[in-house]
Amino acid sequence: MFRSFIYLDEDKLYTYKKQLEGSDSTQLKTITKKKSVGFNAGFSPIGVNGAVETNVSSIIEKDVAVDYDLFENSLIKSDRDDYFDCVLNPEYDLNTVPAMSLIRFCTSFEIPEKFDAVNLLETYKPIWMRQIELENTYEQETVETILGKASADIPFFAEYDDLCISGKLRAPCLCEEYAGLEDYADQDVYMLCKVVGLIQKPNVLIFDPLKDFVKMNRAFRRQMPKNGEVSGLDKIVVEGPVLKVEVIAIYK
Repeated sequence: MFRSFIYLDEDKLYTYKKQLEGSDSTQLKTITKKKSVGFNAGFSPIGVNGAVETNVSSIIEKDVAVDYDLFENSLIKSDRDDYFDCVLNPEYDLNTVPAMSLIRFCTSFEIPEKFDAVNLLETYKPIWMRQIELENTYEQETVETILGKASADIPFFAEYDDLCISGKLRAPCLCEEYAGLEDYADQDVYMLCKVVGLIQKPNVLIFDPLKDFVKMNRAFRRQMPKNGEVSGLDKIVVEGPVLKVEVIAIYK
C-alpha cells in the first residue's frame, strides 16, 4: 500500500511492533569477508597468498515505511481480540472498546482553532522572551524558568460514528507543516491509535494551557484566578463523551 504519512510516532510503532512479534525489528547481521594476505612461500601451507575470513556484524537499518506496513498487516492477520479495525469491520462500537486496545478508523480530524494562539507563542517564543522587561533579576529568572520550557503537544478531535475521539500529536512526529493540518477538517484520513479510555462527561477538557503548555504543577495552578485562564490562552473543551487515544499514525 502506497501511504503518505501525515503523522507517525516511530517510538510507539516499534514498541508495539516488538510486542506483537515478540522480537526486536533491529537485528545484527553477520557478513563474512575474505581478505588475501601475503605469506612467505616456505611457511604458508596454502602457497604464496593465503585468504583470511573475517566475520563482521553490522546493524540492519530500519525502513520505517516498510516496517509500518508489516506491522499493520500483521495486526490485520493476527485476529487479536485487542485490535479493532473499523475500516474493515465498520460494525465495531468504539464506545465498548477496552482501554489499551488498538483501533484503526477512517475519518476527518480538526485542530481546535484556539490552539493556534499557543502554536504562535511557541513558534516565536525566543523572540518575545527577549522582549520581556521585568523590574528585577529574580522576576526575569522566574519567567525564563517557567516559560523557557513551555511547549505543547497538539490537541485534535475527530468525529466517528457519533463519537468524539481526541488525543494529542507530538510535533516532532508530524510529517507535514502545522499550517497544513487544517486541510484535514474536511478530508478523510486513516488513523491507527491506542485507546486510553472513554470519558463519560457532558464536557471534556482536552487542552489546559497552564498544564499542557506552560507546564505548571498543580500547586501553581491552584494559585491562579478561579477561572484558571491566562489572557490569550484558553482552555479547550469539547462536548462529551470523548474517547481519549494515543496516536501511532495518521496517513492518506
